[in-house]
Amino acid sequence: MVMFNRDKNLRAIERFMYRYSIRPTTAACDIADIVGVVADIKPSAFNSLQADLIGENELWRFTKLLERLGLRVIFERRSFGGALDIYYFVAKSHKRAAKLQDAFHELWNKGKSKEIDMKIGALLGYPETAVRYYANFTESLSEAHSERAKRNRFYAHSATHEDDEFLAYEVPIYRQLQRHCPKTAKILRAQTEKRWLD
Repeated sequence: MVMFNRDKNLRAIERFMYRYSIRPTTAACDIADIVGVVADIKPSAFNSLQADLIGENELWRFTKLLERLGLRVIFERRSFGGALDIYYFVAKSHKRAAKLQDAFHELWNKGKSKEIDMKIGALLGYPETAVRYYANFTESLSEAHSERAKRNRFYAHSATHEDDEFLAYEVPIYRQLQRHCPKTAKILRAQTEKRWLD
């Protein structure tokens, strides 16, 4: 049975993530992804933990913290470029988390393709216009769009729907962070080179 005290459990996730992450801004973005799933802004999330910082007891604790928020998680150890990481796939059901994991296996095994990009983008809840833009991307960004793109986090925004995408995805997540995870909101807001609510 889920013990659903959202604020208490999200604060516990915050403490865990900041303790086992080298960069607070990376942890803040990972927390934002989890909050997005909890608040039904996105169907699932994918991130990683550093294997050298996390033991089995910590993984068990992280699993229990996520379960208290009504989430299911699948872990997978994988090495890219020599560094071992623990990737995790989070959703409100094990089936959906497994679907995201399968999509990433396709990406890792077959390489980037429009079909795989569309599938992963949809599973991560990114705006469809942004997903289509990324999946069809074949040329370099214009200078103006390249500069604007640096303001965004989480995913590649399209050139023509950037503001609509921000309103549909980031704004609801940022509002949830302000309400439930003020420490994380403060860290992300302090990145003045990135977009925030104000």
